[in-house]
Amino acid sequence: MSKPPSPSSTSARRVPSQARAQHTVAAIFEATGLLARECGEQAFTTNQIAERAGVSIGTLYQYFPSKEAIVDAMARQERARVMAELDRLLAHIGQPEWPPLAVLRAFVGIYLRAFAPADAARRALFRMAWQMDHRESLVHSVREASERIALHLQRARHPALRETMPSQVFVLTRALMGTVRAAVLEDSPLLGTPDFEAELVRMCWALLMKPELGAD
Repeated sequence: MSKPPSPSSTSARRVPSQARAQHTVAAIFEATGLLARECGEQAFTTNQIAERAGVSIGTLYQYFPSKEAIVDAMARQERARVMAELDRLLAHIGQPEWPPLAVLRAFVGIYLRAFAPADAARRALFRMAWQMDHRESLVHSVREASERIALHLQRARHPALRETMPSQVFVLTRALMGTVRAAVLEDSPLLGTPDFEAELVRMCWALLMKPELGAD
């Protein structure tokens, strides 16, 4: 088994603040995505990324020490975007026009489109990111997501839902994320199918609903 990359090799060196720097990082991200589609997630190098992005390798290394660091930064950016979208969705829990099951279905759909995308390049990049999930930053993101989901559930207090418990939210989030992670790592043909999405919804709903309500 290969040694996992150290945190120092997977952390961005600079945070782009000026427009020119942001443009450079965006070009590096785009080049990484294109190469992932063309070569697969393991078969390209930082030199190729720099050439495709139209920057020198020295410029690339000003921002990222490795290919893994680029992928990690791309995954962080996407996680932040998705969590903001999911926060907006979860805010609807408890509203009459948004029953909990409808919110859950939308939640699972958003999560799958983000972290198990149909696009081969993006899926390859997330496969790399999932392979790095021993890192503290990813563990932290899962914990943060769990806490936000718990807060939304506690606020909703919907009669169809069980009283929110830490163990319930832990199992719920890890079951969903772990199943999607496994499917991406295995490049499962189930990804993108309605049956796979429906089973994820059923699994999560079983953990959320009051037992006397039965399955939907």
